[in-house]
Amino acid sequence: MARPRKNKVSLPKLACLDETGPEGKARKMLKTFQRAGYRAPEGPSVERLMRAGDAARIEKFSEVVEVARGDTFEAVEVDFVRMRLDDGPLARLRDRGQLDRDDKARNLALAMAGEKYRQMYARSGMDPLHSLDPTREVATAYAPGALWRSESQVEALQHFRAARDAIPEDFRAPMAAIVLEDREIVDVGREIGAYRDAKMAGAVALFILRRGLAALARHYRMISAADAA
Repeated sequence: MARPRKNKVSLPKLACLDETGPEGKARKMLKTFQRAGYRAPEGPSVERLMRAGDAARIEKFSEVVEVARGDTFEAVEVDFVRMRLDDGPLARLRDRGQLDRDDKARNLALAMAGEKYRQMYARSGMDPLHSLDPTREVATAYAPGALWRSESQVEALQHFRAARDAIPEDFRAPMAAIVLEDREIVDVGREIGAYRDAKMAGAVALFILRRGLAALARHYRMISAADAA
């Protein structure tokens, strides 16, 4: 009697389960990010990570904060984790050489100045959850939301203010929108001059961005005063 023949069935491979594909890599990175802390931190969506590709990376860093111990305060080192997506408007303009088309070194210096400005903004604790007006004086280490500010945050805030003051006043808001909020230059340009044409709006915003970044680079001593013009 002939033995029954077994039929092999091939199931379609789901892209979401394939860790070698873009979506699989994005999901794997998101899981790694969520496992990094004692609490599951918020992270970008899978679609956002897929768009970022290799520009997304997980970073660990430490901050020294003051913790109340009765009537005294004790300095404690706290570990944090964050995910960086280096694919915003500033990064794209840098990679395309559009911050300075004629000088690659200056193009990179302007981008580095913008990145340093962003880092001081983040380190000072001025995020949407604990918003702090950079124009107001901070006399103590007490922050909004009943949170104590570490010395490093206060120092970062002072550095951020000094850099912001170096930017021409009319350029500060557009600079913040592009560099700190990752808004597209076309959208910012349309808000500045109500330009309907995308090329005109982008050109206006790019001009302001270049001038603002040059002021920052001069402030950070990344370029000379002559190069800042």
